[in-house]
This record gives sequence, structure tokens and C-alpha cells, in this order.
Amino acid sequence: MSDTPSIILVNGSIHTVDTDNSIAEAIAIQGDRISLVGSNTDVRAQARSETKVIDLAGRTVTPGFIDAHQHFAGIGAATDAIDCKAPGMNSISALVEEVRKRAATQPEGTWIRGRGYNDSKLTENRHPNAMDWDLVSPNHPVWFTRTCGHIGSFNSAAMRLAEVEKTLDDPDGGRFDRNAAGEIIGVAYERATVPFRDVLQPSKMEIREHLRAANQLDLASGISSVHDAGGMTGLPLEQALDLVALDELQVRIYSFVTVNALDHPHVPILETGIKTGFGNQQIRVGAFKIMTDGSSSGPTAATRSPYAIDSDNSGIAYWSQNELDDLLGRAHRAGWQCTVHAVGDKAIQQTLDAMARAQSEYPRDLLRHRIDHCGITPPDLQDRVVSQMVVPAMQPAFFWEFGDGYIQNYGRDRADVMFPAKSLIERGVRVAGSSDSPVTDYRPLFGIEQAITRATESGDICGPNECVDLTTALRMHTINGAFASFEDDIKGSLEQGKLADLTVLSEKIEDVPVTELRDLPIDITFVGGRIAFER
Repeated sequence: MSDTPSIILVNGSIHTVDTDNSIAEAIAIQGDRISLVGSNTDVRAQARSETKVIDLAGRTVTPGFIDAHQHFAGIGAATDAIDCKAPGMNSISALVEEVRKRAATQPEGTWIRGRGYNDSKLTENRHPNAMDWDLVSPNHPVWFTRTCGHIGSFNSAAMRLAEVEKTLDDPDGGRFDRNAAGEIIGVAYERATVPFRDVLQPSKMEIREHLRAANQLDLASGISSVHDAGGMTGLPLEQALDLVALDELQVRIYSFVTVNALDHPHVPILETGIKTGFGNQQIRVGAFKIMTDGSSSGPTAATRSPYAIDSDNSGIAYWSQNELDDLLGRAHRAGWQCTVHAVGDKAIQQTLDAMARAQSEYPRDLLRHRIDHCGITPPDLQDRVVSQMVVPAMQPAFFWEFGDGYIQNYGRDRADVMFPAKSLIERGVRVAGSSDSPVTDYRPLFGIEQAITRATESGDICGPNECVDLTTALRMHTINGAFASFEDDIKGSLEQGKLADLTVLSEKIEDVPVTELRDLPIDITFVGGRIAFER
């Protein structure tokens, strides 16, 4: 590597996130790599007349943030949908009015979509359903996704397109809301949403615009890499590769292959020889992901004991133990990194059992198998996460939006052991931070704030003993994310020879009150030594 840097950044607070959590003054970039990290004097000595100099004036620089569980295209798609979290959208009547407005301007037969409603926060304290939508949109199919992404509300036109009869039985791992006569009324949970998602597929141009929008939103929040939990195959992958070639997609993507049933079209990939790691530094094949229970906030998470608010409800589990063992075992034997969406303690226990069986029957080195979410994790399951060397990808940002519901739905004891980052990190587990956006706020600084505070909207705290410090929160959203994708040797910290993925904050982070971190602007995001975003 040449000693002449193309860019140097000086007079800063450079959080390297190396093994010593060193803080340097300056950093030099040559091409797409970091060529030197150190003092102003040492770095300036490397500069030449052609070197661009950026005076940080005390601002903080971190490694480019890594969101270890995000739905990349979903963030972009949400920009096209009715925003159910916008001011004033706190009632079904307000949502219905927005649908009425769209129905008056869109061609008949085109979809009207909404994203992000929360039935527990609506004035009516229920899900909207077909009886609401049909009044204003009889000729436009309507689909509204609850904030968790696991529950959908729809109208009669959507039912016709999805070929869902009012008397259709509930699928395994899913259910419909019904009237007294047993007829479906317009709310689907978990696997019951599949027929609607199948007919909701966006067009080629819509996908392209969604990817562009997600790229810009992520870069503006300091993100340089994402683990795409929904994954990219087929048309989305084709469009992503095209945008990379056009230099219109800079965010690096570690793309999962996600399945929710044995007949899912992605299952045959296990027989192709493709596996985790295929690709390049821009787009790489990630983990084989198995959905195994519902959402933390639905609530539809599979729990070992009934919910605190409903003694007859323990959530929705997608698989029997043997089914999960068999599918995860196939992926494990085929050389994949395996991850399981597991929120409730029953689902986490199922997952740990399946992983233990797979490793016992077919031992492998360097597993880094993951649990994405790893929600309700009491001490007995924490012990197993540690002993099985599982990598959890957690979402501390959930506490703000959903924490009050956790306490109500599951009870204080279980809410306090949800996403137990501190306990696991202190025992050597590499917990990765993530957003699950568009489920909640995609900004990493929001997640960092919430990892530190675990505060709910009402001011309560879920598990005060699990609050981490700033350095740990930064590591969760940088180097631990890189570890979770087998990429900690090339990114995730600011060290000589690593990829020059950097985020420049607008202030020195230690000087910002913790509760204001979410709104701290990002000044510059570098990806591969190039400025991909500048405020």
C-alpha cells in the first residue's frame, strides 16, 4: 500500500473500536483502505499536495455503522406506503381517511399500502379490518402491515386477488381474525399473511426505486453495511446488482436466504452448493434464516408460559421440534451459517436444541450460528447461548416503541430479560446491534441510545441491569456486526489495512446527552474510502 493517502481526517476523536477501544486524533485513507490511524503529527506527515484534508474540529469518527438485521428494500418500500406513524395517524378513522384519498386518485385495481400501525396505540384499540377498508376502497386492494411486520390488515378486494375465501382454514403457524360465523374479517397473523405477500410483489421499477431510497436513508444515518434479514433473490438481486454497477448502491449487503415453511421456494438452495460467503464485499450471501415464531410486540412470540394479559395465549410457533431440527440440520450440513428468527423463550429454546443437535451430528468449526432477535432470554437460556457460542442479533431500539407493551403483555420479569445484551457480552458473547427496520427506527444512533437507556416511551425501563455503556453500544453496532457476518477481519473497526468505511458525526459523541443521540446528525459517511453521503 502506498504511503501517500488520498484523504486524511485530522483534529478528531477517532473511536477505532479496536481491541483496546483506542481513540486517535487522525486517520488516513489510501484508495479503499485505511492506511494509518494515529496522531495528527503522524498522519499529516503522510500527506502530499494532492491529499484531501478534512479538519474534523473535534468531531467524532466511528467505523461505518453495521445494521445486523434490517429489511433493506423494506425501508425503501415504506416510503411509498401510507405512514401510519405520522402525526395524527393514531386512529382507524384517520387511516381510513388516507385510504379514501388514495382511492380517489389511484387507478382502480392498484394496491393501497400502509405501514406501521400499532393496534394497541390506536384510539379504537383494535386492528383495522375489511369492514373499515371496504367502505372507502371497494375497488382497490388494501394491505396495511402492522409495525411488527408479522400481522396484516386487508380488504375484500385484496382477498379476491390473494384467492383467500372467507371460510379458509388457519394455516399451521398462522391464523385469521374471524366473526361470530367463523368468517375471515380482514386480519392475518404470521403464516396467514403469505397469500397476500405473494400477490403484493412490487414491479421491477418499484424495486429499483425502493433500493435507491433505502441506500440514501442508510447512508444518511451513517450505515455502511447491512445484514438484509429479508434477503435478496431473483428480481431484487438483479436490480441491486444493476444499481451497484451504476454506482447507485453503495451500502454493503450481507443478504440472508429466508424461509418460513418446508415448501418455501428458497429451501432448494440447500442442494445447489451455494452457501454463506458467496459474493464480494458489496453483496454477499449471508445466513440461511428460518422463521420460527412471531413478533415481540404483536404479541405473537412463542413463550414457555402464557402471556401475562391472556392465560390462554402463548404465541405462535411455526415448527415442531423435529421439523426445525431437520431443516436447520440440512442447512448446517450444507455449510451455511444458520440463523433463526426467535423472539419468545419457547422459540429460543427450540432453536438452541436444533443447533445443538446439528453440531452433535455433524461437527463444524467456525460456526457463528445466530439467533436473530433473541428476545425473552432468561438465565437458563443465557447459559446455553454462551456455551453454544451463538451470536445474537438484537434490537435495542425496540424498547422505546414497544417496551411498555412488553411489560404489559409478558410481565415485568420477562420484559427485564428481553434482549439481555449486557449479561451476554460480559460473558464473552458478541451481541450485534440492529434495527429490524422498517419495524422501528433505522438510525443506528437511535439503537445506540436505547442500548444505553432501555427506556420506553412512558419513561419506564426494561431491565435496568442490562443497560450498556457507550463504548459497548458502539461495538454492538460496528465490530460485533462485522463478526456476525465473518467480516471482522476487513471492517467493523478503524485499523490499518481495513476497508475505509467511516462515519463522521456532527459533534463529539461524549458531549451529547444520551437521550439526544438519536437526533445527532451525520456529517459524512465513507464507504470504501469514498464519500457516499455528505450533509
